[in-house]
Amino acid sequence: MTGKYKVLIIDDDESILNLITDHFSEHDLQIESHSCPVKALKSIRDNAIDLVISDVKMNELSGDDVLNFVLENKPGTGVFLMTGYGNINHGINAMKKGASDYITKPFCPDDLLSRVKEFLSRPETNNPDQTEHDTTVALTNGTRAKSNSTQKKGSPNLFIGEHPKIKRLHSILDRLANNDAPVFIRGESGTGKEVFANLIHFTSRRREKPYVKINCANLPSELVESTLFGHIKGSFTGAITDSKGAFETAEGGTLLLDEVTEININVQAKLLRVLQEREYTKVGSQQSVKSDVRIIATSNRNLTKAVNEGIFRQDLYYRLNVFPVSLPPLRDRREDILVLAEHFVTKFCDQYCINSKLLSADMKSYLTSIEWKGNVRELENLVHRGVIMAYNDDIINVDHVLDNIFEDYDDVCTEVVLADMPLLPIEEMELQMIRRALEKTNGNQKEAAQLLEISDRTIRNKLRKINFS
Repeated sequence: MTGKYKVLIIDDDESILNLITDHFSEHDLQIESHSCPVKALKSIRDNAIDLVISDVKMNELSGDDVLNFVLENKPGTGVFLMTGYGNINHGINAMKKGASDYITKPFCPDDLLSRVKEFLSRPETNNPDQTEHDTTVALTNGTRAKSNSTQKKGSPNLFIGEHPKIKRLHSILDRLANNDAPVFIRGESGTGKEVFANLIHFTSRRREKPYVKINCANLPSELVESTLFGHIKGSFTGAITDSKGAFETAEGGTLLLDEVTEININVQAKLLRVLQEREYTKVGSQQSVKSDVRIIATSNRNLTKAVNEGIFRQDLYYRLNVFPVSLPPLRDRREDILVLAEHFVTKFCDQYCINSKLLSADMKSYLTSIEWKGNVRELENLVHRGVIMAYNDDIINVDHVLDNIFEDYDDVCTEVVLADMPLLPIEEMELQMIRRALEKTNGNQKEAAQLLEISDRTIRNKLRKINFS
């Protein structure tokens, strides 16, 4: 946090005003306090305020009224709401609507100060001259200036898209990220659930802490409990040492439970306990372990159906579903297809250190005509293929992705092949394609050359490099 920030406090309880004012004034913060919310709104309207901290229950106006006023008139100003009437639903709704944080009385002044400093230290707060237009442009371009400023090595690509739902997700990202309530992300396979989960973590105040990902669908049923909660030596056959679980590894950070609905129904009860009591026991142990972990869960199932069929506990569903996020399939995001495709072209060209490429008009028409059952992942894999096949060309055409070499592979198989393909220099990728063509033609170089639409001489020269015959 740099510079002297201005914080305006509204509460009709003078003792609260004095407590916060006295505590904050010692920490290079400029404080303005009001017991009258109407006068406070006039000051907010007429002055540059970095953060408003307002009580919820007041005589003249409510904290919700203050929040609405700030959102309409000073959208760049943060709002903390505080109340002695602890109501988690009100807090969640306020955060969804636009509040930056929600404080329950009685509070520790040091804790409140810490949360205020964390908010004021964010990159977007450090740039008070950023205009509303700047933010709008960033969102329109499919990136987000606020999040981009906090990106670090190892952090994910930004969530790209022009679709209203995608823009809405960007607009609430800070509120999703900077609290500890569970987030439940739903969507078909390939829609970007993990990408958005990554973005939540790397935008959050926990971003410097561990980020642990568990694919629940891939866990053997007998190992689920140990994987999540750990075990002690001798707790079962093969447990020759104590072992940490995902919750212990993620302590202080974030735990992503990918496809959480695939967890065994008995283990779901233990997961529910962690959410309710913030503690768990390792397999074979009787000792409870405290847990400070933020949970993000994902699922591609119809959750109502899963609950009705007894596959997923209803009480666990309600605990995880504090912040529900639904990602639309790519077929419902037609305006995003070319934006994403061009992003992936740039990504793979940079990855292989080759010149940038353009999509032909026919290629663009083709991309926008596909149903995309595999969603964004399928699009990424197809563009990946196009970049590989067109590496000597400046334009990616439909022929580059519909080459006969792929005719016997359905979309799913092709997707898996490309997804698992190692990231190699482009020459090695080319040789892999030649090998496949030779396998398809039983070693006939002439037919393989025809499949690849290259000359016999070219294929011979390529094979000579690796002494392949």
